[in-house]
Amino acid sequence: MIIAFLPLGHFLLGVLSLLWQRAARRLVPVALLVDAALIALSWVRVWASGSISIVLGGWGRDLGIELVADKITLGFSLLALVLTLSVTVYLWRERLQPYFYVLIHFLLASVFALVLARDLFNIYVIIELLTLVSFLLVGYERKAQQIWASLNYLILAALGMAMYLFGVGIIYYHTGTLNLALLAERIAGLHDPMWLIVASTLLVVGVSIKAGIFVFSLWLPAAHASASPAVSALLSGLVITMGVVVLFRLSRVIDISLPLVVMGGLTGIIGALYATFTYELKRMLAFSTLSQVGYLLIGIGIGTPVAIAGSISYAVAHGLFKGLLFLAAGDVVNTTGSAFIPEQVARKEKIPRATRIALLVGTLAIVGLPPLAGFCGKGLLSLATHSISIHLLLVFVSLGTVIAFSKLVPLFHLRHGETDNVEKVVSYSILVVPIIAFLSLSFILTPHVDILSWLNVSKAGESLAIIVAGFLVYLALRRHPLNLSQRIFHLEDAILVILSMFFVVFFLIAT
Repeated sequence: MIIAFLPLGHFLLGVLSLLWQRAARRLVPVALLVDAALIALSWVRVWASGSISIVLGGWGRDLGIELVADKITLGFSLLALVLTLSVTVYLWRERLQPYFYVLIHFLLASVFALVLARDLFNIYVIIELLTLVSFLLVGYERKAQQIWASLNYLILAALGMAMYLFGVGIIYYHTGTLNLALLAERIAGLHDPMWLIVASTLLVVGVSIKAGIFVFSLWLPAAHASASPAVSALLSGLVITMGVVVLFRLSRVIDISLPLVVMGGLTGIIGALYATFTYELKRMLAFSTLSQVGYLLIGIGIGTPVAIAGSISYAVAHGLFKGLLFLAAGDVVNTTGSAFIPEQVARKEKIPRATRIALLVGTLAIVGLPPLAGFCGKGLLSLATHSISIHLLLVFVSLGTVIAFSKLVPLFHLRHGETDNVEKVVSYSILVVPIIAFLSLSFILTPHVDILSWLNVSKAGESLAIIVAGFLVYLALRRHPLNLSQRIFHLEDAILVILSMFFVVFFLIAT
């Protein structure tokens, strides 16, 4: 019953924050302490037995709501805990409306419920709630740009969830269950009937709109760029990752490996290309989020235990360093008075030193510098593939990430800078510490034999060579900007792209 308190507790605290508005802000750190205790107790039981489960409602697994906690679930729960704590400290001096903290509780409740859920319909309900909360968070400051970006997000998410629900209906009609474990048993002997291919396509496309996949999540750059820094950190570090978690659950039941690898490659390369030639800092970070999702999809698509371990490890790492980057980027924009990197470089003396250090650590982690968080996940993914083409694909995505983030090098000058307030320093430190110590933390998320098999000098040397090569390519390209099409991010074009890609995914699953 312990695991059920993680989502239910935050739903109750959200309601309590509405009723007791004066204490809304103070309830968040108290709730996070309780979460830490619940996660620790759950971890002890999971470590002993492998997983723990509970079926709510007094029914069996076929009708009841099953919640299951395993190492992957608790790893993402821990990420949610750390990232929310950092955001809470970051905002401690801000005078925010009580309903902002209500939304934080509902966001955490949705995240915990989603990582525990093992039922297709319950996943649908939770994603819808997560969508609504994210929509309200993006438009919290009520700026015109934020409201329009959040509406785009809501419309495209509604399209995706309509497809997903249609797929759920087809699955239930033919199998009589929506429980993922039972569903895997009932379709195990089937030889890809047409109804299963159609349902799988609907489920994958529906979730992909939420999961930060480039050709589907075309709402993401505007939403992340226009939202407040704290909201962007939560969206990129948690909300996007939840879509990937659902795709991972689906991949354990239906064969979607080929579309995941293809979509992962497209997302990684195109996302890195847009990030390279985007000079608005937060928008560049948003495009890099799309690019990093490519790693996760490729690992899930490969499907071996090592590849899955690499994807999960990198998903947690991405949540940490992308949260840090968005928080630091918000401070850069506020102190320099500009959203664009060239103007920020010209006014870099105004950027507080702690913010520059946070930006530096986040950048080194995302480009894969050993032994920081990004290197750990990339090393496992590199080890997991025996295909030269997929290995080269991972190298190109890594190279693109380095090229894109090389634009930030002039901001890392640490000799001068204003003094940052204590809350910002503590907030950054909460994320910097696990990023630096991620190698030791990886033993919790992945089997020890996997860690020891890829932790060697050759992997570190390969990563360093990619970083050097990427920076040299950036030096050659920086005076040759490329104007990439922005039309696909308009709502009407985005809908047409999504509908067109539906048939591509259908073909890939059928193949």
